[in-house]
Amino acid sequence: MNSADRFSLELLLQRARGRLAGADPGFVRLRTATRVTLTVLLVGLALVALHTVQPLPVASISVGLILAMQNALAIKDRTLKDRLRTRLCCALAGFGTLLVIPALENQTRLVDGFFLLVTFLAVYARQWGPRWNAVGMFGFMACFAGAYFRPGFGDLPTIALSLCLSGLVAHGVREHLIPDRPARDFARTLRAVEERIGGLVSRIRAGRRLGWPPEARRAAIAAEQKVKDAIAVAEALLPDDAEGATRETSASRLAIKLFDLHLATETTLATALDEPQGTERPGLHLSPALDRLAKARLDLRRSAKGLTSADFAGPALALSKSGGSTLPWHREPALRLAIQVTLACAIAMAGGLWVSEQRWFWAVLTAFLVFVNTQSRGDTVLRGIDRALGTAAGIVVGILVATLVNGAFAISIALVIACVFVGFYLVQVSYGALTFFVTISLSLIYGLLGSFTPDLLVLRLKETLVGALAGMSVSFFVFPQRTENISRGAVDRFLAELDRLLEISFENRRGNASAWKVLAVTRALDRRHLDIVAAVRPLESGWIAAPRRRLVRLGLLRLAALAYWGHRLASAAGDSAARDSKAGNGTTSDGSEIEARIAECRADIAALRSGSGHFFRQSGPVALTPTEALAQSRDLEAPDATLALHALRHILRQALGETDKPASAAKSEASRP
Repeated sequence: MNSADRFSLELLLQRARGRLAGADPGFVRLRTATRVTLTVLLVGLALVALHTVQPLPVASISVGLILAMQNALAIKDRTLKDRLRTRLCCALAGFGTLLVIPALENQTRLVDGFFLLVTFLAVYARQWGPRWNAVGMFGFMACFAGAYFRPGFGDLPTIALSLCLSGLVAHGVREHLIPDRPARDFARTLRAVEERIGGLVSRIRAGRRLGWPPEARRAAIAAEQKVKDAIAVAEALLPDDAEGATRETSASRLAIKLFDLHLATETTLATALDEPQGTERPGLHLSPALDRLAKARLDLRRSAKGLTSADFAGPALALSKSGGSTLPWHREPALRLAIQVTLACAIAMAGGLWVSEQRWFWAVLTAFLVFVNTQSRGDTVLRGIDRALGTAAGIVVGILVATLVNGAFAISIALVIACVFVGFYLVQVSYGALTFFVTISLSLIYGLLGSFTPDLLVLRLKETLVGALAGMSVSFFVFPQRTENISRGAVDRFLAELDRLLEISFENRRGNASAWKVLAVTRALDRRHLDIVAAVRPLESGWIAAPRRRLVRLGLLRLAALAYWGHRLASAAGDSAARDSKAGNGTTSDGSEIEARIAECRADIAALRSGSGHFFRQSGPVALTPTEALAQSRDLEAPDATLALHALRHILRQALGETDKPASAAKSEASRP
């Protein structure tokens, strides 16, 4: 290969790497998919090699492969020591459940009852944190394999061997072949942030040039969301103590700089969208906002220079503990979910056996999985639909691919590996995509085993539908959690965090709270806002009537504006000049006025939390900036506490249905910060 060809290849690889980093900041999804695929592949090869020396029963091979996937996915502890401890607990839980199966002497009813008991305990254990969530998943999947393959006592030694092999391979892949490198991942994520900010600026310039047509507004808002997503990935890479640091550390400095960049990004877009056409109004033109954005980018770049992995060393993830709940037993979340999942699995087991006595496990697995990462019955319905549609599409493509390949070993194995990788790469984007590619993989595997028939895949679809219907039915009729109630609870927690931010800002003005504490509360506010977005996702689906979807979008718009002006208030908290600054027209904004504004905002929040208003039911005007008179008198990009508090109260009163009419026309739905 000559130098020109080498240069062209390097340029191509660099562009591909840049595009991949742009789509997957920090390569988080890529790393997860590679770990899962490599772990399953290496465990499969090790089991095949072991099988040539000592024949293994089907149960041992199946348990090893199933738990290899769990070993790659479920272990999420922060430190090596904790990961080893969790792997040991998971292996013991998996082997313990498999030990009971032969002890029940293949009595079907007892085995089924034990399986449902394990299901209940696996779900209930999630309340104690990520370790016990992993232990529960191992116990469920091991019992699932045992209930289907029915191993005997003679199979237990080889099952124990396959469990150990699976854990050792997963440990080697996680710690040595594809380890976490926080400093490098953080630097890569920052490059993705830079690229996305460049794209946002390009969208803003194009939108201004075209006069901001609706499609340009939507493109700019989407570009800003991509920037915020990348910043969130960067924040997640910081050690846990960065949020509540009481002293300045490398992590806390980076957290501050990321927050500044987040705020500068929001302000730049808000300024661009609010800029009047054909006029030049001081404080609203775009150049100062772009200058602040460029400065925030430069400050972050300087702060991130010379970072090492030691700067990212932090404490292990804290395991949450159950604290004596005072709720009635049927409203206690962990118990309610455990009962729902167990009942859904029982119904799916009965329905699955009615459809097929051999393939019933597909129905039970679907019923179990439709409840994963769901909060409400709407979430469960969407997840069930995703799984059903993914399975149906995967069957169509799987039949075609398996027929074309016709059992060719090398091609089939390569396609199976590719499907597993792509499925887990896309799982965070679409659960249906994972189901689609897994179904294609199963088609190819059945082709290799010589048992592939279209009828078998159709049977998988039937069992999947049984499981999905069981899960959705239970979510609707057994301790149902309405999406609206879950959303309202998420909004209430957001408002509580906003109230806490106002309280901390008040204390900060009196010298009783540090800037780090203000930052910690602001980041908590952002997490609560993301919780709202996740909670209302079912209300934005195409199954909901358009007028209702519009109300949801208006509510999200107001909540996003509250988060934005909360950021602006936090940025002013450490600025002594902003506390006693003078407005552009010469009027003063002293400490007593700001404290009075804080009290008014907290009173409005209390009224909203008591049920006097509703973000997703008020359809009135959507004005996300302060009134015209105040906006004209101030620099909208400056860290001004009075301006931020006025804007917060303006939006809160809209949700209460008591807002005063602004001097200018209400802002359009698309022009949000």
